[in-house]
Amino acid sequence: MRTGAVIAAAGMSVRMEQFKQLMKIGNRTMAERVIVNFQKAGIREIAVVTGHRWEQMEKELRGFGVTFLKNRNFETTRMFESVKIGLEYMKDRCDRVFFCPADIPFFMVNTVEAMLGQDADVVQPVYGGKAGHPILLNSCLIPRILSYTGDGGLRGALRFIEAEAAEASEASGGLYGLRRKRIAVEDEAVLMDADTKAELQRLTDLHNARLIHPKAEVTLENCRPFFGRQTASLLRSIEKTGSVREACSELGISYSKGWSILNDAEDGAGCCLTERCPGGRYGGSARVTKRGMQLAELFDDYEKRVNQAAEDIFRQVFSGSELF
Repeated sequence: MRTGAVIAAAGMSVRMEQFKQLMKIGNRTMAERVIVNFQKAGIREIAVVTGHRWEQMEKELRGFGVTFLKNRNFETTRMFESVKIGLEYMKDRCDRVFFCPADIPFFMVNTVEAMLGQDADVVQPVYGGKAGHPILLNSCLIPRILSYTGDGGLRGALRFIEAEAAEASEASGGLYGLRRKRIAVEDEAVLMDADTKAELQRLTDLHNARLIHPKAEVTLENCRPFFGRQTASLLRSIEKTGSVREACSELGISYSKGWSILNDAEDGAGCCLTERCPGGRYGGSARVTKRGMQLAELFDDYEKRVNQAAEDIFRQVFSGSELF
């Protein structure tokens, strides 16, 4: 089952009078932290919906292997418009999709993994009796969310769909219904955004409490490094778009940089990872070979296991230590 994530990062905070998405807490911006949290949980298909200062956003997030989508009407629309843009992109690519605003940056990887283990149409984390973010949606709901025209945002759309499902279930004798699950988590950060300076201070305090943690970066080498996270993301984007140029644009890297990554990867792997058809009236096209897709999938699995092992070893070594 393929799972993606949509991150809304289009608007500017009226209350904070700042562009929160690029505010740094520690050494990372809020937007970066949301991306990394999903990636640590194994989510690779991530779309960031930009708007205000979109060029700076793409520059800051370049190299994270995400797709950039633009909400061109961000100044006159609410966040739900960004939700729709992201879900429209994801509807035929994933079976399930997380949604999270970029200003909720500290939800835990364990929370995402717990949500992934649930079998429901809508999954939402709950802390202290309050529901928070991220929200996990079954892709079967996306067409109905996109068709919602009310003013209640995503919450209103889900309530509308739930009411429809309840009516259909009653009419059919219980054969239909919306499966909605809220799971209790020990993760206060699912409720923590940064709409005020006080809330920003709470996020900073939480960051400081979690400051020391393991970080493992995985790279495959053959005499020299040839395959990493960016390579895997580029291959998946080429397979999706059918074009090296479009894939590079999605990932926010230059066309020449993309070719350099591909050439290094093929030299190191010793086989063709892409097949190219240059020229033609409508420009060249490309596709990823069977070996290329297999290598990207194996790398994803390997990277996830290495990071989990790093977390386990960290806890074993440092638990009980008085250093921090």
